[in-house]
Amino acid sequence: MRIKHLQEFISQNGLDGALIVSSPDLYYFTGSSPVLGGYLVITPDESLFMVPELEYEEATENSKVPVEKFKGGKELYERLSSFKLRRLGVEGGISFSLTQSLREKAGVEEFRVIDDAIRDLRVVKTQEEIAVIEAACRIADTAMMVAIEEISAGKREREIAARMEYVMKMNGAEKVAFDTIIASGPRSALPHGVASDKRIEKGELVVIDEGALYQHYHSDMTRTIVVGSPNEKQREIYEIVLEAQRKGVEAARPGITAKELDSIVRGVIAEYSYGDYFIHSTGHGVGLQIHEWPRVSQQDETVLKPGMVITVEPGIYIPKFGGVRIEDTIVITENGARRLTKTERELI
Repeated sequence: MRIKHLQEFISQNGLDGALIVSSPDLYYFTGSSPVLGGYLVITPDESLFMVPELEYEEATENSKVPVEKFKGGKELYERLSSFKLRRLGVEGGISFSLTQSLREKAGVEEFRVIDDAIRDLRVVKTQEEIAVIEAACRIADTAMMVAIEEISAGKREREIAARMEYVMKMNGAEKVAFDTIIASGPRSALPHGVASDKRIEKGELVVIDEGALYQHYHSDMTRTIVVGSPNEKQREIYEIVLEAQRKGVEAARPGITAKELDSIVRGVIAEYSYGDYFIHSTGHGVGLQIHEWPRVSQQDETVLKPGMVITVEPGIYIPKFGGVRIEDTIVITENGARRLTKTERELI
């Protein structure tokens, strides 16, 4: 069905075919994602997945479309030439060197980026995809609880990150969804404060941002804790971020735009005069990539629909003091939204 939709797009737009090469899109359309990659050719009438000889067995076992192997570049481009792909649809991330080779060796004369067509297919998840993402979220919840229990004064940030990765893998994850963020003290004001050798100290804010990769799909969540008892300022900004995050999850529903959802969340923080310290978007889509469509930001007018999976992750970051972020992965339902990450959000 996915390939059929793309074939209809190809026909309607006067293209001779499309070439898919990125790992997430290869998996989306074929069910296979070889280590050495591959080339999925889709024309109005057929589809073919071409892979290096080393990847042939894996691809034939998992691919939902016919598979052929090639031994080298000459054989690959000869086969591509046979499709007569004069006007070719490609992903926006295709390399310049590949486009040049396609021109010189496969007879392609014109390229058209088809990211919008692929985005429209991938942005709404099937029930099967949602189930896998939910499983990835359960693994992330398990790792988060371990982190919260084990964080204490004197431990290094990397120790906690390593323990979380171990727990995720022991619970079925292929690997972490991204480099785990454990950012303590002043480093908690860094939105991307990847775990360092810093030792955690009593009284510090600690931002924990993590996720699991499970069966090719990602999860993403953030919690913030204080080692010991929070001071007045820490509690203040935590409660503001929690209010913004809760209102965002409550507001997420079919029919609202990503921009409108961002405005609701951003408005809560601005109301408390911390608007200048919320320095990123409210969230993003999650699926085969950790950041995908839609972008829950002021730049995205996408109308939310049932089946979309997004994050809601407001934060306040005060340089030299610290920061707070609270994030859940949620799925848009027929009449609202459902949290897929479920670790407690109260200040611990």
